[in-house]
Amino acid sequence: MPTLDDLAADLRRALELGDLERISGARQAITTSFPESEAAAEAHYKLGLETLFLKGDLGVAADHFRAAAKVKAGNWGQAARTSLGIALYREKKSQQAVFELRKAAAQKPPNLAAAQALSIVVTIFRDEKNAKEADRARAEQIKVLEQVAKSADPADAAMATFLLGVEHKFDGQRDLARKAFEAALAKGLDPGFTAKARALISEL
Repeated sequence: MPTLDDLAADLRRALELGDLERISGARQAITTSFPESEAAAEAHYKLGLETLFLKGDLGVAADHFRAAAKVKAGNWGQAARTSLGIALYREKKSQQAVFELRKAAAQKPPNLAAAQALSIVVTIFRDEKNAKEADRARAEQIKVLEQVAKSADPADAAMATFLLGVEHKFDGQRDLARKAFEAALAKGLDPGFTAKARALISEL
């Protein structure tokens, strides 16, 4: 029986070749042979994305995301739950979607992925014309961003500050938005977002 290292090597070779069928097969082998491993969680998550975007099969994609979220090892659970929430919402299963997204958002300590999950909850409630729940979820989202903005990780802190600026701009709080964008730039915002931050400042 091949070891996890053997299967991981098979996956690396398939990725190097760009052979989608072999990549999928290698990931399936990992999930079958070592279902409780971090590698299996990652494989399920990526199989879910493949199924969702290449095949458009929401049900099978949701099954993969659900399996990834159940694995105790590693850090793929939060991403998997967020993707599961999106898949469920696209299946018009709003209540289940919100449940999974809130579980993703409950990660401790708070992080950017939790804020992202809450932003999707806000979108779901707004789409359903449930202003009260949308406002409550948005307040939670902003609270998470404020906490991450104080993070010891400079990249996360800068991005959270930038996203707070976006929220302040949405609310029409121009001074707060400007301060947030300028603070994000001062914290070393990712180069991919610096031009956007400066453009948003110019709009205020």
